[in-house]
Amino acid sequence: MTLYSYWRKFNEELAVRIVAVTATMECVYAFGVFVLIPLWFPASTPFVQYASSAFLQLTFLPILLVAGDVTDRRNRAHLESEHRSMMKEIKALRQSVSAMCKHNKDIDNAA
Repeated sequence: MTLYSYWRKFNEELAVRIVAVTATMECVYAFGVFVLIPLWFPASTPFVQYASSAFLQLTFLPILLVAGDVTDRRNRAHLESEHRSMMKEIKALRQSVSAMCKHNKDIDNAA
């Protein structure tokens, strides 16, 4: 693997982990408290506005997109694997049914 592929894998795993942590009710409560800080400390209003509108939105949107893409690729790979397995099962079942039909015809011909 190249350095780029290691870096990409690291970034994808980091995005998935960040989304796993932030996609919780605890994180919603923490952000809710963070946004309410200016009610108790009005001087912090510019910082809270910057952090919530610029920093959090500009960082979490790309993270959500990357994590969604990674999850989609993993799900697609899993579904393709299951599809291949099911197609093998169907092929085996068809062969069994074909063999049973041939066996029944042999029995009918013998009788």
